[in-house]
Amino acid sequence: MQEDEVVNGPTTMTDEDSTRANPYDLLMRQSKKLGRTATQTLDVTRRMLTRSNRPQPSPRATNPDRLLFGRKIAIKKDDEPDINEVVKRSHEVLASAKTVILPMNLFPDSVTVDRTKITITTRTFFWSANVISIRVEDIFNVTCSVGPLFGSLVIAARIMNSTDHFSINYFWRKDAIYLKQIIQGYFIAQHNEIKIDHLPHQELIDTLLELGRDSIS
Repeated sequence: MQEDEVVNGPTTMTDEDSTRANPYDLLMRQSKKLGRTATQTLDVTRRMLTRSNRPQPSPRATNPDRLLFGRKIAIKKDDEPDINEVVKRSHEVLASAKTVILPMNLFPDSVTVDRTKITITTRTFFWSANVISIRVEDIFNVTCSVGPLFGSLVIAARIMNSTDHFSINYFWRKDAIYLKQIIQGYFIAQHNEIKIDHLPHQELIDTLLELGRDSIS
């Protein structure tokens, strides 16, 4: 019984057996070890190369909002801002004034300045009006004449029309000066390529007033 256990039981290789091993077997064992090491190194290198060649997300992808007109505008998948938000912001009124109702001026005119254009509305009768919109880029001069109470505004523009000068009378004095400074400030910013479109509403108004303020000696 003991002889069977000795014969069939598990055997372990001793130092004496390893010294008696065939040199070919030792060489094969070392070759397998080297092969495993080389394979692991190759896998690690392949993973590193794959990771480095992977395209990195662009700043627009990580930050899908764009600053437009002083506010963040949501960007669509095609990398275009939301058109409804852009239109809404473009109509943001910066200055607006109406002329005074007088016996000689029964139907008040008005001038409105927004972020993209100047709108001049002249009225001659009830429910009748002539509306002219001029791009800010097309303005090349604006003048203001003021008296003790009232003031008038003359806007010169480059447009394909028989009239290139628009005169609006009977503003309150302060309204005429305010409109003149806003329009002149916008004109100066556009022709000197000063970037102001990104400014918030109140900051943009303050900047235009500062640019359009006359230096009186």
